[in-house]
Amino acid sequence: MDTTKNIYYWEFQYNGLSVYVASSNIGAVRVKISFTRDQSFLPKIKPFAPEAEFIEDRKHNEDLIDVIEAYLKGGNPPIDLPWDINATPFMYNVYRSAYKVPYGETKTYNDIAFMVGTPKGARAVGQALKKNPLLILIPCHRVVAVNGLGGFNSGIDMKRYLLNLEQNEIVF
Repeated sequence: MDTTKNIYYWEFQYNGLSVYVASSNIGAVRVKISFTRDQSFLPKIKPFAPEAEFIEDRKHNEDLIDVIEAYLKGGNPPIDLPWDINATPFMYNVYRSAYKVPYGETKTYNDIAFMVGTPKGARAVGQALKKNPLLILIPCHRVVAVNGLGGFNSGIDMKRYLLNLEQNEIVF
């Protein structure tokens, strides 16, 4: 019996953004959005599934692509795709809590820390969100610092872009 896991990936351009998606037969594996083309997307995800076969395939990612495109159009699509990610129980709880932050709203790292039952864990929440593999599906951009935007693994300009998009503000 072949137990090799297949990961299907695709890159596309949308409104001047480079979008990278990857999924397995279980669910979404990675979503990345960048202002510039990133040649390192595939090399960066291969270590997370060293035994997997990586296959360039748009069709397998069609549902994921549809959700991302609808979101980037300024819409609030239902985002209920399954995930196939490696996460500790704490990280998973942080991701589920960030997932619950409504479109167009924000919560602080402290809010998420309370939601996961670790009231003094704002810094740990930030570290977990820094490793979020599913941009948009897990809307970590909606989690901000008490006194500003906080950090963002895809860059603070991308965080600002996504937050502005959700506020229907002019995005450039």
